[in-house]
Amino acid sequence: MPYINKVEFMGNLAKDPELRYMPDGSPTTKITIAVVDKWTDKSNGEMKEHIEWIPVLLYKRQAEVVCQYMKKGDTILVYGKQRSRRFVDGNGIERQITEVIAAEMQIIRTRGQQGEQAEQNLSNGIYGMM
Repeated sequence: MPYINKVEFMGNLAKDPELRYMPDGSPTTKITIAVVDKWTDKSNGEMKEHIEWIPVLLYKRQAEVVCQYMKKGDTILVYGKQRSRRFVDGNGIERQITEVIAAEMQIIRTRGQQGEQAEQNLSNGIYGMM
């Protein structure tokens, strides 16, 4: 039986990305994307809002591009798969986190002059695993 593990979402960066390197020297970054869901409450007509904070791991060229061109508040589209992993925190407590491993990403909107340059340089749009 085939299985599918595929996610797609678009949102804004919660903070500026930071480029890091794996032990083998390949670039990586972990970003958090804020995805906002808005609706009108039927009982009183008030606007409601929920923000989902999604941790995303990017590798190789994707990590470099995001760190070079994007800042907090910029909009990104991500396609990938969900993965959970266990770790031990600083207090020795075992915890579990669910993250998205990006397969493809596209910069949707950036701010400022650097963002304009990004749009020119990224004319083909989507970056897959490289």
